[in-house]
Amino acid sequence: MAKRILVTGATGNQGGSVAKFLLEYPDKYKVRVLTRNPESDAAKWLAQQGAEVVKGDLTDASTLDAAFSDCWGAFVVTNFYDATIKDDPASEEQQGRNAALAAQRAGVSCFIWSTLPSSVEISKGEVCCEIYEGKHRVDGFIRDEIKFDAAVFVYTGNFYENMVLRGHVVKTDDGKGIEFRQPVIQQDTTLHMVWVEKDLSGITKAIFDNWDERKEQLRYEHLCAMDAVHTPREICEVIQRVTGLPTKYVVLPTTGNAQRDIMFTLYNKTGTYPGVVLPDQKVLDLGVQLHGLEQFVKERLVPHLGLG
Repeated sequence: MAKRILVTGATGNQGGSVAKFLLEYPDKYKVRVLTRNPESDAAKWLAQQGAEVVKGDLTDASTLDAAFSDCWGAFVVTNFYDATIKDDPASEEQQGRNAALAAQRAGVSCFIWSTLPSSVEISKGEVCCEIYEGKHRVDGFIRDEIKFDAAVFVYTGNFYENMVLRGHVVKTDDGKGIEFRQPVIQQDTTLHMVWVEKDLSGITKAIFDNWDERKEQLRYEHLCAMDAVHTPREICEVIQRVTGLPTKYVVLPTTGNAQRDIMFTLYNKTGTYPGVVLPDQKVLDLGVQLHGLEQFVKERLVPHLGLG
């Protein structure tokens, strides 16, 4: 019998990628997606693909018991870029707590929480980024306070998709070159990268696939959902090699948001995950085949730039 999985953030990049991938396996998984707006185009599209769309809000705990009811598994992500919480990153922490408590009450067997490490710990006290700290505190809440033993944690990296979805990579005005534009991040900063659409979704499914047999091994583990470490300089080199067009890195002065600027300053000081070597052996042991930068550039970036 197919297992029901609740996916939050399903109209965004992380949750959407997980929901779409699981929908390809209807014999194994039934997908339920949580959204504040079931009438959105993204929610309607997911419904057309076979997802059960339920209305709810991670900020409103009263809407969550019904959403998690009868679910074997859950993939939960909160989104700092959500317009409703953009100026209040602490809200993300409350959303994570609300979700974990509701999943525990519902008896969810496998709860995957998309999270980040402590910025204070990895920077040895130099940087405190609330985007990081809120998610990290939810880890401790799940593991140490409510002792929700169905949980496993997934660390996400810098998204390849940002080159497309956030317009970081563009052709120059004359069409003869390419610029990779990012705020604050320096060209030799080390970024642990992930192709969310292919690899976060694949890792999530692999955790669900293996949970019943390997939950004692996976419980409370942090799995790195990333394939490799690249600097912006290296990314430009790959783009230039694939496209044949000169590619320049441009550092923009600010993101326009103080917490995001702090986050990118953290990257410059420490890299995204100091000392972490990729790929993560725990991920490879699940049988996941990861996808890399050059493939992303060929399959997603080149068509996006109209160069295919």
